Amino acid sequence: MRGAAAEVAFIGSETGIEADLVPKAGYDLHALPLAGFAGGPTARARAGLLFARAVSRCRGILKSFRPGAVLGVGGYASAPAVLAARALGIPTFLHEQNSVPGRTNKLASRFTQEVLVTFPAARQALKRAVPVGMPTRKEFFEASREEGLARLGVEPPVVLLFGGSGGALKLNLAAAEAFGGGETPYSIVQISGRRDFGRLSTKNPRHKIVAYDDELWHAIAASDVVVMRAGAGSLFDAAAVGRASVLVPYPYATGDHQLYNARYFTEGGAGELMLDDEVDAAALRDRVEGLLNDETRREGLARNMRGLATPHAADEVAGRLLSAATTGTNGGTR
Repeated sequence: MRGAAAEVAFIGSETGIEADLVPKAGYDLHALPLAGFAGGPTARARAGLLFARAVSRCRGILKSFRPGAVLGVGGYASAPAVLAARALGIPTFLHEQNSVPGRTNKLASRFTQEVLVTFPAARQALKRAVPVGMPTRKEFFEASREEGLARLGVEPPVVLLFGGSGGALKLNLAAAEAFGGGETPYSIVQISGRRDFGRLSTKNPRHKIVAYDDELWHAIAASDVVVMRAGAGSLFDAAAVGRASVLVPYPYATGDHQLYNARYFTEGGAGELMLDDEVDAAALRDRVEGLLNDETRREGLARNMRGLATPHAADEVAGRLLSAATTGTNGGTR
């Protein structure tokens, strides 16, 4: 897809979320058959074979497309392209979203010119790390509460609960029990994820359960309180809008990175931490109603949340890529 300054294409996994989102956004996607390196010896051997084939295929894609720079965003789907680009002498960058870098980015960082990081803590684990923040869609910064309420068809006050693209079963079940038994004096919008949607129900006319929302900015803008996991994308989406949040880190995230992500926000006065083993229906409802009933606390959290947003991150990342593509370097910061 050609824009004002560059032609952009994506390389990713056939089974990843990018297989749906990238074409929908109007960009070309080169989808590769890939698998993670989890499981037994047979599964790992298969993953290794797919990876080797993906590196070879990426070399062919890059030779054909001839990019001026390549950006990897972590995960096993980006590593083949990063390695192929490095072998071809193409300026290569990484973006690390989380406080604790994943294994792929730790390995791939050895082959890149710079690693662009979201959280300051990630700089300690990566060489040539440059803090830029989290690129966030402009729609989150521009979202209107009035439009959000109208689109969702709900009345304030509003509680939004979501677990990220894959959902969060424990959080979903606790929310269904906490808010689904009868009418509440506030609205609840629960974005369950497609995996859990069929397991949930409610008797509360003010409790709206949906499987997925690809325009999440409307739901966040409509809300007074957000309850969510602590993936980097979700956190900075909420920060861009500026909403009081209860952060429930996924306890099995690699390196416990969601806990460290959440602490960056809670230590900045931008959210409340609720550990996964604390989650049940009663505790969740108490936490939500405590914030709804404390306007001063809620507004302070929302203000601090907005203060941690990184509205220029996307421009910073794009600028570094364009500079490298133009000059063949990363601006002299090797």
